[in-house]
Amino acid sequence: LPRLGKLTLGFQRSSTSDDDSGCALEEYAWVPPGLRPEQVQQYFSCLPEDKVPYVNSPGEKHRIRQLLYQLPPHDNEVRYCHSLSEEEKRELHMFSVQRKREALGRGTPRMLPRALQHTLCEHCGEGISGGEMAIFASRAGPGPCWHPACFACATCQELLVDLIYFHQDGKIHCGRHHSELLKPRCSACDEIIFSDECTEAEGRHWHMKHFACFECETVLGGQRYIMKDGRPYCCGCFESLYAEYCEACGENIGVDHAQMTYEGIHWHATDTCFCCAQCKSALLGCPFLPKQGRIYCSKACSLGEDVYASDSSDSVFQSAGSRESRQSHMGKSSHPVAEQWRQSQLFSPVAVADYNKTPSLYGDRGDREMDIVGQKLSHMGFTEEHTWRDREDAPEDQRSGPNTRTT
Repeated sequence: LPRLGKLTLGFQRSSTSDDDSGCALEEYAWVPPGLRPEQVQQYFSCLPEDKVPYVNSPGEKHRIRQLLYQLPPHDNEVRYCHSLSEEEKRELHMFSVQRKREALGRGTPRMLPRALQHTLCEHCGEGISGGEMAIFASRAGPGPCWHPACFACATCQELLVDLIYFHQDGKIHCGRHHSELLKPRCSACDEIIFSDECTEAEGRHWHMKHFACFECETVLGGQRYIMKDGRPYCCGCFESLYAEYCEACGENIGVDHAQMTYEGIHWHATDTCFCCAQCKSALLGCPFLPKQGRIYCSKACSLGEDVYASDSSDSVFQSAGSRESRQSHMGKSSHPVAEQWRQSQLFSPVAVADYNKTPSLYGDRGDREMDIVGQKLSHMGFTEEHTWRDREDAPEDQRSGPNTRTT
């Protein structure tokens, strides 16, 4: 940190002096060292306006935030850390010294010679023309250069504050993300983890003692927990804070209970809760019709009709189903046709068929039994229902046999 502190303080001091021209540069909280005033102006003109560190401006506040974020003091100095063992203190010191010796650098802004052509920015790949400002990083070698607005961390893509960078494997990084390339960072205390053991969950790391419920701070090592927004919670706190409530019974859905969700509405995944709002038929694993926050097993139920009444559309299928055994031994069953129509209504709840215009399903010479069902599905009328019932109630000698065909 001493070297890093000197770099930062040196940049700060340069903002209050202008020995080159007598032209005041005090309007900036920081300026790149070694540039003439007109070059300073040219450099800052390449940056977004809200990133230019004018005194008492949003740009100055942004710079201060980035200094603290990109260059965490606890990555370098023991005094900014908490509860380190003697061994961890030694490791932190060696870690800091090694990073400064092998990776730390400061970008140098320079004007490209006008005769220099075909120079490409390392970040965006676009050309930098002669006479334009470019940033060079000595750790990367003499050739690579960047547009001033492209001199950014390869991890977070933020402009490198005060041009301070760390070079690793051909890329430049801010101090924070360079540290994380070498060691894990605790998501609770934000310090680098030097201990032999740590907890890892969903791509994040914690000191063993810091992996605790975000709400009640109970240490979660060896216990069940739930992650939300990158934070761990014990099951009790999660239920009290975030448990969903069942639309059917009104009770909360515990973390150990399966649930069904549709368009932000939740149910217990049980036959008693996830069922038709009208007839209470279980809907787990079945298609359903959503309507005004409720779910139904059929169009008739969604309309509030009594599914057992004789004039409902579903009663046709129920009565047809009750006679299925008699029709099957006759060799003809209406069940597949009825089920096909029923499914079409489930998956197309807004479609309303014009039953008065639907043609016969089997033609004038079709099978007598299938023709009756076809007309029933087409017309949904009661004349055919009476005919059907009259046929069944007639004496045996007046009924059509199973092989009788009409012409």
